[in-house]
Amino acid sequence: MHRKLTMFFLFAIFCAGLFAQTTPITFKIEPYGVSPRDVAKSTTDIYTNTFNGLKNVGVNTKMYFKATLTGQDLAATVTWTITRRPLGSTAAVGTTVDKLDNNNLVITFTPDRIGAYELTATSGSFTATVGFNAAKYLGYTNTFVEGVNKNVNCQTCHSSFVTEWLGTGHAKTLQKGFAGQLSSSFQAFCVECHSTGYNTAAKNDGFDDFTFTFPTVLTSGTYNQMVTQFSDAMKRANVQCEACHGPGSSHLGATTDFRMVATYDSDVCASCHDSGTHHLLGAQFNASVHSGVTSYPTGPGRESCVRCHTGTGFKQFVDNISTSDPYFDVSYSPVSCSGCHDPHNATNIHQLRRVTADLLAPNNTTIKITQQMAGTGVLCFNCHQSRAEPNAAAAGTMNERYGPHYAPQGDILYGHNMFELGGVKLGKSNHFGATQSQGTCVTCHMYGLATAIDATGKVVPLGGHSFSVRTADGKSNMEACAPCHGGTLGLSFADVTFQYNGSMDHDNDGVVKGLQDEVKGMIDKIYKEIARQTGTTTIPPVPVNAWSPAIRKAYWNARTAYYDHSGGIHNPKYIVTALKGAMASLGLAVSVEQDEVIPTEYTLFQNYPNPFNPTTNIKFSLPKASNVKVTIYDAIGKEVRTLVNNYLNAGTHTFEFNARNLASGVYLYRIEADNFVKVNKMLLLK
Repeated sequence: MHRKLTMFFLFAIFCAGLFAQTTPITFKIEPYGVSPRDVAKSTTDIYTNTFNGLKNVGVNTKMYFKATLTGQDLAATVTWTITRRPLGSTAAVGTTVDKLDNNNLVITFTPDRIGAYELTATSGSFTATVGFNAAKYLGYTNTFVEGVNKNVNCQTCHSSFVTEWLGTGHAKTLQKGFAGQLSSSFQAFCVECHSTGYNTAAKNDGFDDFTFTFPTVLTSGTYNQMVTQFSDAMKRANVQCEACHGPGSSHLGATTDFRMVATYDSDVCASCHDSGTHHLLGAQFNASVHSGVTSYPTGPGRESCVRCHTGTGFKQFVDNISTSDPYFDVSYSPVSCSGCHDPHNATNIHQLRRVTADLLAPNNTTIKITQQMAGTGVLCFNCHQSRAEPNAAAAGTMNERYGPHYAPQGDILYGHNMFELGGVKLGKSNHFGATQSQGTCVTCHMYGLATAIDATGKVVPLGGHSFSVRTADGKSNMEACAPCHGGTLGLSFADVTFQYNGSMDHDNDGVVKGLQDEVKGMIDKIYKEIARQTGTTTIPPVPVNAWSPAIRKAYWNARTAYYDHSGGIHNPKYIVTALKGAMASLGLAVSVEQDEVIPTEYTLFQNYPNPFNPTTNIKFSLPKASNVKVTIYDAIGKEVRTLVNNYLNAGTHTFEFNARNLASGVYLYRIEADNFVKVNKMLLLK
């Protein structure tokens, strides 16, 4: 699952150069998860078996370990030593390694006896050690270990967790398969991921190590028949505790030497949920920003940060554990599947950890966002919010951190937490209301394409658990907009325009551009005007205590719109009015003065520049207010873009056409306004 180049790769290289002098040199070894999709990528590499990345595994399980040296390159030869092993073990480190890059390499190791192990790696003067355990699977109700009744099982010590787990889909997944409730194509090979300990390459008392014959009829009574007929195997039926925590034969209450483990790492889930054309969650999540390393805001002093930067932190936040609690965990763990979904509890839809969120409001009050209001997207509101109330913040001490936290999307979507300024009344678009039934954030960010697999069989990292609305090459997922807007918005988010009070030129530069560029222009104007008024050349300006209330508030609105990162798409009317108000409060013009003479006739001017690459301006004149449609066609008459489709006031209007996603060639642009129709040509040269 890890064998990928993420969107953070270039950023990591940049940071490595920027902080080379201060980055400490560290050497560590970690388990390296391998999903079924990873195994299927090649038949010639070392990744021949699925591995869930746990430090507690079934004996004879092929494990993968990654050695990472940060701060300098690995030595030409990295030596591996087995510094601890059970009596009688002859296991050895695999002779073939996979060098991922100059700082990371992966080796294999297969524990051949039950017990504790340690591997030590040496790279030059640096050494690192990793410990792990090998054991056998029991099943959560089984009390027998190697034929001896120990009178203890999972329920003995963890009865509350087991009771909750029994209500989840994992606890019934093989049962439903045998009942014919999962799929008509449920077959014998599906059992591997619908049972516990299944590994044909290992003799570890998993499901497959006991006699079992797949039923020929899948119906309601089949599961009970299997329990009666194949009792030993069926003790490991369904996805039980040991599937995610490792085998329990060495546990029996002891947790030393990794005899039982718990992790938030998504590799555990990917060992089943990342395979073929129907199990895409692992590949999708790997493409998400959430899957990237966010270890910087963790550790002592970062108690308030880990709530949204680690899986453990978010669970502690949900459980209302105080950050001053002496056992509060500030260590790094990824924001992964189990960060958002509770593996043990199905009380909430999709086993979400939380289905309410609180947005900060004036006078130490909050606005409660519920599932009824925001659908399943309410979970996102817990972290994607300002985490600061503007009135209190503006009245406080100024510093470089002044403004909302870095992800105020929940506030923006709801239409909350920006100042009403300059006599411009804050408005709201209805994206929040229109998407409620489908889950607000989920509606667009998890919207999938018609197929999630491309022609080469690769997973399309768009929508689903990638949460992405753009492909890796930047193409917008306009299909997410189509259910409500049809094809009227254009070919990309950059094409989307927004009309407010008869105008689409919100930054008042005389050219109508896409909403995102207009919002960027407004933010830039606010920054520059604040810099001018405060005598600084730094953009964006750094807040200082000498700032007036008007400047503080205008800056807050600009910063909130910037950190929303949607360029106005989340709530066009709210962001545009908030920024217009900020501009007005600073003395900037918020509308183009109509000093020009109203045209006496309809005119479509030649675009400029022409030829162009990739943007050009299309200008036309209207002698009276009219319904106007401007359409772009390619040379053979195929429609490629609707540039304008609005009721516009009399006057001369200029719209920017961006052809960044189009090929070079001749294009036509056609205007329809009342009875006036005209077509001009333009040339795109790339």
